[in-house]
Amino acid sequence: MDNTLIVFLKYPTPGQVKTRLAKDLGNERACFIYQSLAEHVIKNIIPKNQRPYEVRIFFTPVDKASEIKAWLRPFLSIIPGDNTQFISQKGNGLGERMSTAFKRTLKRPPRTNEGKRFSPHHAIIIGTDCPEIDAELIESAFEVLKEKDVVIGPCKDGGYYLIGMARYIPELFVDIEWSTSRVFDQTLEKVQKNNLSWSILKTLSDIDCVEDLYPRKD
Repeated sequence: MDNTLIVFLKYPTPGQVKTRLAKDLGNERACFIYQSLAEHVIKNIIPKNQRPYEVRIFFTPVDKASEIKAWLRPFLSIIPGDNTQFISQKGNGLGERMSTAFKRTLKRPPRTNEGKRFSPHHAIIIGTDCPEIDAELIESAFEVLKEKDVVIGPCKDGGYYLIGMARYIPELFVDIEWSTSRVFDQTLEKVQKNNLSWSILKTLSDIDCVEDLYPRKD
């Protein structure tokens, strides 16, 4: 398989997910919304025809492995020849966990005769906060990685809902102010500083707080 889609998610435990939503809606309601979003995204990312990418679920916490598999297997089982891997997230913060997931997925490639390295496949990470993500968008992002080093899908709040790489680039996850409106801009600065080729996907909305559920209509 040339392409791997990594899905980052948590087990839906009240009080542990969607904490900003919980301030207005309560832990149980926020957890229900988180679970519904995750299931919606998982169903939408399943390729409709052929299987142009494999899916890996990187989850937390580690002690919920069996529960997460039982929760998500019914949705993933419709993938032809499904062999989805479930892997626990490793690292102290979001940036380190994402970097480690890319490193594990994009294994150190062999050298060519010219001494350069090439990647055997490409990888993309998404979360489950953006309900507009679907298989068509994922496939278009992988198409970008045939020509570019990096692809990013920005969120309206200044973060991003997707990041993909044609090779492992750990610099993109260092010194980023995670969970702020500066994440996308700081990441793009890293891309440019490292002289990488890049492409930006369409801007989408994610669901983090109650205002995202009921956006104002100007």
